Amino acid sequence: MNTWLNLQQFLATVKGESDFGALDDMSQKVLEWVMQHYDAKSPLFVQGVVLESRVASPATIHKCLATLDRTGFLQFTTDKEDARRRIVAPTTKAKKTLDLLSKRVAKWAFSQSK
Repeated sequence: MNTWLNLQQFLATVKGESDFGALDDMSQKVLEWVMQHYDAKSPLFVQGVVLESRVASPATIHKCLATLDRTGFLQFTTDKEDARRRIVAPTTKAKKTLDLLSKRVAKWAFSQSK
């Protein structure tokens, strides 16, 4: 089978086996962006996600952030220095889910290299 189609089928299967697969495509992209740019030592502000991610329009990103909050993938706190700013961070659920997906993909990639 074509490697690209095989990969697509595998990714669809893996996504379907986790809570990640229940998210819409845009929410998945926003979560992936947050996970790539999150640093526990430096706060990641909602405004930064909206302005820097360039994943979608600001309104769509805000909608995705609300979805990710509601589904337990992201958590939000208020900045102690400026109450108008909200800090976004991935939850344990997000970290575990993406870690599981990463392990599944690594295992699949290894099996394909044989």
